[in-house]
Amino acid sequence: MLIKNANGTVIAVKKLNSESLQGLEEWKSEVNFLGRLSHPNLVKLLGYCLEEAELLLIYEFMQKGSLENHLFGRGSAVQPLPWDIRLKIAIGAARGLAFLHTSEKVIYRDFKASNILLDGAYNAKISDFGLAKLGPSASRSHVTTRVMGTYGYAAPEYVATGEVIYLEEVLETESS
Repeated sequence: MLIKNANGTVIAVKKLNSESLQGLEEWKSEVNFLGRLSHPNLVKLLGYCLEEAELLLIYEFMQKGSLENHLFGRGSAVQPLPWDIRLKIAIGAARGLAFLHTSEKVIYRDFKASNILLDGAYNAKISDFGLAKLGPSASRSHVTTRVMGTYGYAAPEYVATGEVIYLEEVLETESS
């Protein structure tokens, strides 16, 4: 749902369906992650509302919609993307994932075209953090290996072992 706020800025409001499989835990995860993370390739959470059974999330409006709409031609005004724009989107999404996985140790578990949103200049921003998890840390060495999200790409070493391997760990091992 699109709304203009009091300042005249267009915002996007996501209302979670009380009958949906996504519930309160996913809503909390979204608020917790996007409420503390900031990166040019992550969608901005502007606000939220939890009142009785109403679960709302307020985001910056992404003028070009989702990558899925552009790739699969949903919407009458959607034109195929030129390759330079596709590459720009892929690099932006990769930068967002790199930020999450390396700087923040966040395991983003729902990477798909519908969760890559595009602003007016086709800058990619990752959205939907309902299934995200914090990765291992010094105080917590185990992360659940339960498969979540949409079937798609998963790092081969994660599929094979169920363990998350960070680039820093690989570099430390190689330098020893």
